[in-house]
Amino acid sequence: MMMEAYFDESGIHEAARVCIVAGFYGTQMAWRKFERDWNRILSSYPELEGRGFHAKEFFGRHEKKRVGRYAEWSDEKAGNFLDCLVQAILRNRIFPIGYGVVVKDFLDLPLFSRQWLTGAKFRKSDGKAITSGCPSKSYYLPFQFCVLKSAQLSVVNPVDKMHFFVGIDRKFHEYASDLYNYILIDERLPESLRGQLGTLSNPLSKDTPGIQAADLLAYRMYRASLDALSKPNYEPPALLMKLLRNWKGKLALRLMNSEIFAAMEQGGREAYERMIKDGTVTL
Repeated sequence: MMMEAYFDESGIHEAARVCIVAGFYGTQMAWRKFERDWNRILSSYPELEGRGFHAKEFFGRHEKKRVGRYAEWSDEKAGNFLDCLVQAILRNRIFPIGYGVVVKDFLDLPLFSRQWLTGAKFRKSDGKAITSGCPSKSYYLPFQFCVLKSAQLSVVNPVDKMHFFVGIDRKFHEYASDLYNYILIDERLPESLRGQLGTLSNPLSKDTPGIQAADLLAYRMYRASLDALSKPNYEPPALLMKLLRNWKGKLALRLMNSEIFAAMEQGGREAYERMIKDGTVTL
């Protein structure tokens, strides 16, 4: 059965403290039903016609007042609208997924480590990188995790494949495509897993309910991540936990930080050495 995944990002702007990629995946049948539900909700609000839902505008405030197309909305109207959107997500069989990176911790890693974590290939004789990876782009890591984990968890087969729709600004289209192409040729990944990956598209968010839902999740994860960095004993807000209710497997909301990177490096080096010995990786 054909599968689709819709992702959006929050935190790829300059000086961002964290970078989040998040969204939902499911069967094409589930997505078509979800899209009808989502569009039916938005059609009840003429002021959103031709615009769709954008979390940054919905949650945005100026002098504690709502902004943009939501400027005249009461708290009750906004609350009812948001609840309808969340229920449309929860009642359809689309499953949340999302990962984040502490940008400074990633950029503080040595170049070699950042190359390794972002798909570079190294020569065994002297350890020199023979492909560059994406060492300046923290976006690569949560993007890669979302792509691979959604394919794994959905158990899509190589015939039907998982097709991806990424809601980033048009100027980043080439950027996302390059990252995806790294994944497709990364010999460290099992060929069977890479065979499950289909096409990558960048449709307009205003026309794509799946990306609007991904935008909602990515934005709330981003705001929660910033709070988690500054507040001890932080508890995720109820809205975020509701959006993540249908997460498959064990739900872990940890940001990738220096501690996690160290463990990833160690495990990765050991796995790479094993793959060189058994001939899985060619040099």
